[in-house]
Amino acid sequence: MKAYPFIILIVAILLATAPATSQAVSDAAIPAGYERVAANAGFELYLNRETLAFKVLDRRSGHLWSSNLDEVTPDDRLNRTWTAFARSGISIEYMDARTNTRRASITNADHRIEITLLNDGFSGQVTFTEPAITVTVQVTLTPTGVRVAVPFSGISEAGNFRLAQLHLYPFFGATREAATPGYMLIPDGSGSLIAFAERTTARTMFYGRYYGPDLGMRGELPTNPDTRPTYPLSAPVFGMVHGEGQHAFLTILERGSAFAELLAHPAGIITKFNFLYNLFIYNESYFQPTNRAGAGVTVIQPQTNAFDIVQHYRFLSGAEADYVGLAREYQRYLIEQGVLHPPTAASGEVPLRVEFLGAERERVLFWQRAIPMTTIAEMADILADLPTKRVEVVYYGWQPQGATAPLPLDLRIEGALGSRGDLERLAQTIAAQGGTLSLYVDPQAGIIDESGYTRAETAMAINRASVRGTHRGMQQIYLTLPAIERRITAWRAAFQPVGLGIALDGIGFRLYSDFREETRRNREASLQAYQELLAINGPFAIYRPNTYLWGATRAYYDMPLGDSGYIYTTQAVPFVPIVLAGYIPYYGPPLNFSSNLEEDLLRHADYGAYPSFLLTHETTAAMLQTRSNWIYTSAYRQWRDEVQRAYTRLARVLGPVQGAAIVARATPLPGVAVTDYANGKRIVVNYTTQPVTLAGRTIPPREAVVLER
Repeated sequence: MKAYPFIILIVAILLATAPATSQAVSDAAIPAGYERVAANAGFELYLNRETLAFKVLDRRSGHLWSSNLDEVTPDDRLNRTWTAFARSGISIEYMDARTNTRRASITNADHRIEITLLNDGFSGQVTFTEPAITVTVQVTLTPTGVRVAVPFSGISEAGNFRLAQLHLYPFFGATREAATPGYMLIPDGSGSLIAFAERTTARTMFYGRYYGPDLGMRGELPTNPDTRPTYPLSAPVFGMVHGEGQHAFLTILERGSAFAELLAHPAGIITKFNFLYNLFIYNESYFQPTNRAGAGVTVIQPQTNAFDIVQHYRFLSGAEADYVGLAREYQRYLIEQGVLHPPTAASGEVPLRVEFLGAERERVLFWQRAIPMTTIAEMADILADLPTKRVEVVYYGWQPQGATAPLPLDLRIEGALGSRGDLERLAQTIAAQGGTLSLYVDPQAGIIDESGYTRAETAMAINRASVRGTHRGMQQIYLTLPAIERRITAWRAAFQPVGLGIALDGIGFRLYSDFREETRRNREASLQAYQELLAINGPFAIYRPNTYLWGATRAYYDMPLGDSGYIYTTQAVPFVPIVLAGYIPYYGPPLNFSSNLEEDLLRHADYGAYPSFLLTHETTAAMLQTRSNWIYTSAYRQWRDEVQRAYTRLARVLGPVQGAAIVARATPLPGVAVTDYANGKRIVVNYTTQPVTLAGRTIPPREAVVLER
């Protein structure tokens, strides 16, 4: 990471006084009970046959990584259960027929282990005696680290118990309190750090299901309009840094993420250790109603979730050992997998995303009438007045009767907005100016008590209820994969020939199992099906896409520019923006909904996010009695000056780095962020209310500037 002279001096002092976190190769003592089972140019792998624990010696730095605790002292205050958990390679939770759950770890339960040595590692088959459950784990070296796999074919349930959860190497890289400087990285929102500390004010550890909860196991989730929902974990990764500039690892969950949950445990909650790991869900209990009065029973799902696990630890050292290095390592992985592609040449003009609400409807006596909020002609007038012609335009509520009416499968426009020909001509004009015009759709969603889908097309939860949710003021019912395929292929056929794009909402971040007999798919199968469907028909502009859809994403809408604000997190960081910068253009949430516009503009400049607005020609008073009343301020004549000011301010900063990758980021002073780009530019953001001076340049308060590196 690029540093300034005074920063180098500070870092040198800190490193000289920090506790040692790595060992030279000659000093890397391998405890008794471990044997070397594999080696390559970068690493050596050691196995403990009794616990299935392993150690990895990084030959490049001499650092020794451990998957488990070898010794527990009285000062650690770990009881027998926690000691077994920390020393065992794997632990399982298993359920009896009454859904009572127990835990078994290798070191505290009767078991049998069979070890098979491989050319590049080992395979361990563990059978826990009482529940008669067998799990096979394969650990192998790779050029970048260690690959841990748990094939579903290596799992068996031979007795009267069911495998509920698998804890896979939970103490890998664990540290005691603040003995090692560093932090844990979790993919919450844009990215979030949990610093190693002596204690924490939190009372519970972090639990986060990748891609959010599975509605197929719940039917629907309760919503509270008075609270801000947390961000789902959109990328199946986590990391740990043992001293910035020293040692780090990034864990990439290559397979099994749909049934994985990330657990992060800061020191001070139950134990004195900082650790984080993935837990895998094979069986869950659920409440099955037996009558309309609400009576029912709690039962176990009828089939064990079938999925393979592939988890890859990739090790970093030196200058790459920080959260920027972790992000760039994930970026390299995605490039290797063909998900991210080399950046195209920058146009030189920063894009602006504008979503227009076309029409909405309101009830009048026994019928509905459309309220035109932005006609096609009005949209054209607003676009002509914007400070740039390179606009990502999304038309929301284009269909007959508007936004909360059913979506047709062909190109039918609400008559009060204009004609189909008007829309096609506007799309051609926008394209000629370097922009795009896309129509908003949510392919997974039907509107409850509306037409547009059949009963056979609705996905079914495990308790036989319909899968439901709420989005954009609508009570929605979610559809089966064949229904989703039918919609996307129909829209592509209708829109593409006339130059219209598709902006996909919902499917990017909504992943659920379907238990309808004819269309049954678990969450992992749904994930793979969405990947294939969008790859064939894309690319698309997608709202908040999870990682598995990045390969089909041409533009990322509503990028989180912060984290969920959990009490145990230390700071939000631009992990996801660093991964995507220079590869997929990303846009922040609409700025007209910002509670602190100045702060959010600085965050856009810091994270490299392009600006967005949700606009209408009419004022929102015209739709107060509709389901779109969540759009509380949008009239262009009220927002015109702010749109002009925000775009001009961000274009001045982001224009010089457009299309360039982020290579480094530092916070040399509190409230000051410095981001370096691959093209030699540097953006300095001063969040404070006082001017600051860096490298002879004064940065005004609450301002962002571009410098040469």
